[in-house]
Amino acid sequence: MNKTSYLELSIFVLLIVSKLSSIYINISPFIAVIVIGAYFVASEYKLLLMIFIVQFISDLHYGLHISNLSVYISYLIITLMLYKSERMFSLYRSLILGLHANLVFYVVSNFGHFLAYSDVYSRNSLSDAYYQGLIFGVYLLLSTIIFIIVFHTLLAVSRKQLVRSRSTRS
Repeated sequence: MNKTSYLELSIFVLLIVSKLSSIYINISPFIAVIVIGAYFVASEYKLLLMIFIVQFISDLHYGLHISNLSVYISYLIITLMLYKSERMFSLYRSLILGLHANLVFYVVSNFGHFLAYSDVYSRNSLSDAYYQGLIFGVYLLLSTIIFIIVFHTLLAVSRKQLVRSRSTRS
C-alpha cells in the first residue's frame, strides 16, 4: 500500500470511529473528520463514498428513518462545498469550513425533519422546526470547533515529532 492509501484508510477508520463511538445525535466529531479528511482524500467522490458507507452502517445500527435522507443530502452538499473551496490547510480555514458545514447541516437536516414529521406544512411550523433545532445547532457547532482544534493540534504535534525524528537520523 502506498502513502495515499494509508492516509485514506486512516480517514475512513476515523470516520467509522467518530460516527459509531458517540451517541446518535453527537455528529460533531464526524463533521470534523469530514472537514479534515477533505484535505487528505484527493477525490471528493472517494470521501463521499466513505461518508455514505459509514452513515449507512450508523443508520443500520441506530435505525432507518425517512428524515435520514436529508442527512445524506447534507453530507453531499458539505463534501462538494469542501472540495470547491480553497485547499489551504490551516486551522483558521478549517474553522471557517466547519462553520459552513454546520450551517449546511442545520439548514438541510431541519428542513428534512420538517418535511418528514410535520403534520401541517406552513411557514410557522417550518420556523418552529428551525427554532427547536437551534440549540442543537449551536452545540453542534461548538463541539465541531473543539474537535477541529484537537485534530489540528494532533497533526501539528505528530508533524513536529516526525521532523525531530528525521533530524536525529542524519
